[in-house]
Formats: sequence, C-alpha cells, structure tokens
Amino acid sequence: MKNMILTALFSAALCAPAFAQEKSGMKSEESLFLDLQKTGLGSLSEFEEKKKFLETIKLEKQKIQGTMLGNIYENALDYYHQGNYEDAKDLALKILSIDPNFQDAQMLLEASNQLRGSARPGMSEKLMIEDRFRTALSYYNEGRIVEAHTKMQEVVKLSPNNIKAKYWLARMKDDLKGYYSQKGEEAYKNRDLKEALDNYYNALLIRPKDARTIEWITRIENELRQQKANDTLKGALEFYAQGRLKDAYEGLKRALEIQPGDSKAGKLLAEVKSEIENGYLAAGKKYYGARRYTEAIGEWDKAKPYTANMSYLVKLISRAREQMKAEGDEKRRRADEAARRVRAEEAQRAKEEADRAKAEAEAKRKGVSVEEVKKPQGISEENRLAGQQHYMEGLKFFQNSNYEKARDEWTIARQLDPANADAATGLKRIEQILSGGQ
Repeated sequence: MKNMILTALFSAALCAPAFAQEKSGMKSEESLFLDLQKTGLGSLSEFEEKKKFLETIKLEKQKIQGTMLGNIYENALDYYHQGNYEDAKDLALKILSIDPNFQDAQMLLEASNQLRGSARPGMSEKLMIEDRFRTALSYYNEGRIVEAHTKMQEVVKLSPNNIKAKYWLARMKDDLKGYYSQKGEEAYKNRDLKEALDNYYNALLIRPKDARTIEWITRIENELRQQKANDTLKGALEFYAQGRLKDAYEGLKRALEIQPGDSKAGKLLAEVKSEIENGYLAAGKKYYGARRYTEAIGEWDKAKPYTANMSYLVKLISRAREQMKAEGDEKRRRADEAARRVRAEEAQRAKEEADRAKAEAEAKRKGVSVEEVKKPQGISEENRLAGQQHYMEGLKFFQNSNYEKARDEWTIARQLDPANADAATGLKRIEQILSGGQ
C-alpha cells in the first residue's frame, strides 16, 4: 500500500517545473524510488545474513525516504510560490500520508488551503504572512521562544524575500540558543545528563560552531559514557560474585567498549578469562584421564576464545587426537587377534569333528566296536591366558568408570574363553549400571 502511495506521489511530482530538480541538485523522484526498491534484502538467502543487515537496511530506507520526501516538498513549495496552491496542496497531502510528522508539509498545506480560491491571492498571501509575523512576535514578547522561532521560520519559508522576518529570525536564533543552553545547564545541575545533552544539541543545531556548546556536549557525553561504563562494570562484578563467569566476561567486554582505557575493567577481564580457561582445561584433563578423548578435545576447543597461550591448547588437542588414534588402532589390533584365534579354534574343532566322524564311519564299515570318539577338549591354554589378559584390561577401565571400553575388553575375553566367569559377571554388572541399576 505504501509503495502505491509513493508511486502516485512521484507521478504528481514529475509534473513540477524541471528547474526545481536542477536547482536542488538532487536525484529525481523516479530515480529515488528505484533506489528505494533496490535497498531491499536483495539476493541474501541466509537467515543470519538477513538478521545481521536488517537494521542497516531499515536505516538506509528511512534516509532515502527522507531525501525523497524533501525533494517532493521542494516541488510543492515551487508550486506555492508560483501561486499554484491547488497542486501545492495535493503534493503536501501526499507527503503527509507517508510521513504525518513532516512539519513543513503541514505548514504548506495550511497556507495553500488558506489561499486557494482567493480572488486576490497576492493580497491574501500578504495578509497571511503579516498575521503569522505578528503571531511570532507575540510569542517572542511572551517569552515563548521556541514557538516564536518556529512561527518566524514558517514566515521566512513562505516569504523568502521578507527582510524583516529574516532579521527577527536571526535575533530569535540567538535567544533560542541561549534558551536551550540555559535548559541544558539546569538539567546538568539536576544530574539529568540525558536531558542536558538533548538541550545542548538543540542549541548546537541553531549555532553549529559555538565553542562553548561543543565544550558542554563533550563534557556531558564523557560523563554519560563513564556512568554507563560504571553501571556495566557493576553488573559484571555482580555476575562474577555469583560465579557466572561468562556473563561477567561479556559485561566487562561491554564496559571496555564504552571506556577502552578503564584499567580496572581490563585487569578484571584478564582474570575472568583466565578462570574460564582454567575451568575448561581442568574439565578436558579429567576427560583425558578417563580416556574420553572426544569430550576432552571439546572442552579445550571451548577454552580457545579465552586463552592467552593458544599453542598450549593446540598441543593438548593434538596429543589427545594422537592418543585416541593409537588406542583405536590397538583396539582394532586386539579385536583382529581375538577374531583370528576364534577362527583358528573353530577350524580346529571342525577338523576334530570331521576326524571323529570319519573314524566312526570306518569302524562301522569294518563292523568292529570302537570307543566313543571324544569331543573337542575346549579352549587352548593360549586362548585362556589371552582371555584373562583382556579381563584384566577391562577391569582397569571399569575402575576408571569407562564402562564402554571395559565392556569391549570383557566381551573379547568371553570370546576367547567362554568359561571365564569373572568376565561374564563384569558384563552383567555393566549392563546394570548403564540401565540405571545398582
């Protein structure tokens, strides 16, 4: 809907005299409208990218819209000075439909409405200007400096060649600057720093190069910045006292962004970073001692934003990865060895069974009595000893609460020696623990 209003406004504005655009040196309404359309999110497709640039785009759109409406206002003012009050009124209405707070457009609308249809527009305009001039002086005499200045500005905008209005406007500017400076000083004495700063900035808009006003603004901004930094530092210290180290860290960073030279905040930030890093280091070493290398690496990675010794963290992570690879290789080697032994044992049993069957068949063929062929004698002494060794390795892991690796070792022990009751008992115990039992 808003784009439709803008398009209609541009179409109307293009009917204004061409010299208005040349005189202002600004882009045409059509090109500004195209620029406004181009400031959308464009080809950005990632949600985070859109989120990141949303505020910037919003500000750019507002800036372009302000420039565009200012250009349309200049065209409307040209209509007014040419005596074309009807078109001036129409453009002012369309500007206000987009920005109801555009005060100059409101002024132009009121003046155009007052003069359009007049039989003697020149005389009517003169009377209107005189009436506004008297109103401005009346405000001034009553001490209503802000209203007087605003009203006299309107007179000068509607009648740029009015020497008398220009004189009084310049005089009122000095008084208005003094008015805002006094208000700023009063607010400062009451320690309302934001109100004081607003008033001094208003004074600076009237006299942009006034050294005393600039000095006051600099002073108040420094105090506001220090006040904000102190409040932020106080919040960070409260987080620190509660043991919320990361919140304290973020708060201290913000305090230093406000006041980069704050030595107290800088020193505390270094201490907090060290504590956070040490926490991650200790957690990583605990995982490393329990042979939980992935978790150890994860903790050490978290320590990176807080460390002053990155090479040490890189060394720890490298060592963990090497140890993880070595133990993985050893585990695969043991599993392969156990599987090889099981296959050899199964092959031996199959051979013995085949020999027994062959002997029985031969005895039956000859019709002679034979003793019952013995069954395989079970596992070899070598497998029994290997199974016991895997049981002992699993026991070490179990005592360190590394139940996954203990289960792997005891499973291999049972494969090598199915009669190993200790391994069977250990496996049952692990199942109870992992399922939440005691």
